Amino acid sequence: MKLIPSVAAAVLLTMSTGSHAATQVSDKLKQNLEIMRDILQKSMEQSDRAAGIGRIDLSYLAGQGVLFQTRTSSGFGHFFAVAPIAPVPPVAPVAPISHPDLESFSETARAAAGGMVSEEQLQELQEQAELAAEQMMEQHERMRDQSRELREQKRDAERDLRDIQREKRDIEFSGKVGKLDAEQQKQLQQLTAKETELAVKVKQMQQKYDAAEQDMLKKRQEQAKIAQQKQTELIAQVGSKFAATLCDYGASLRELKDSEFVSLQLSTDGGRQNRDIYWVFKKTDINQCISGKLGAESLLKKADYYQY
Repeated sequence: MKLIPSVAAAVLLTMSTGSHAATQVSDKLKQNLEIMRDILQKSMEQSDRAAGIGRIDLSYLAGQGVLFQTRTSSGFGHFFAVAPIAPVPPVAPVAPISHPDLESFSETARAAAGGMVSEEQLQELQEQAELAAEQMMEQHERMRDQSRELREQKRDAERDLRDIQREKRDIEFSGKVGKLDAEQQKQLQQLTAKETELAVKVKQMQQKYDAAEQDMLKKRQEQAKIAQQKQTELIAQVGSKFAATLCDYGASLRELKDSEFVSLQLSTDGGRQNRDIYWVFKKTDINQCISGKLGAESLLKKADYYQY
């Protein structure tokens, strides 16, 4: 049977797309999501404690909700070999502001961090932290150079010791097959004394090398601990900031269905074992925070929080 062009096109469309045509996301919803993404980006950029956050992207899953995605783009992970972070409970943000504006988020971050701090103090603390990180890296480089030099010195001493022992064995073998003359006996005594001296030197060099390696390992562990602490603080601040932003500006998500979710994925710089951090908020909980029935702290506690 021959199909007319319009029927044939319909059949091909059904075969390629299935029984349901793709649903188009409304322009209003797209606008809502983009506005929230821009607000969230500015909010993070204006928070000194969350200054290591990169560009925020978004994706939407029909029936599920919106997912905002970002990653740590700087901070102590840039200076140190960061150890894998363990899950940490979210830190509660301050209550939502009556008349929120983007400038107020910097003050919110300071309050959430544990007290009101001036911009100059925050800048000074940040500069001190960066200076300390650079100094620790320089110290690590010096310790690595020292360890390399000790290893080379120990290797030279071991090579000299092997040469002495080989010469000594040759003379001792001559003594087994014949009598050693006075010169050979004197040389054997000198080699024995030199062997003892070099053996002591090699042992001392090994002890210094082991101590240097242990010291360097300890410093690396300390650096990783500091980096982990700073990253944990950053993660807690991001969660607080996200919850506060949803409370203050969540009304812009009016086109998002109440049955859907608003989520944030934070990819962290954790070395070989990078893991993503997720916060998942119910739209209905966000609505309650917007209306004042729920505080930002309570909203954060109600969110699903996990690593993957």
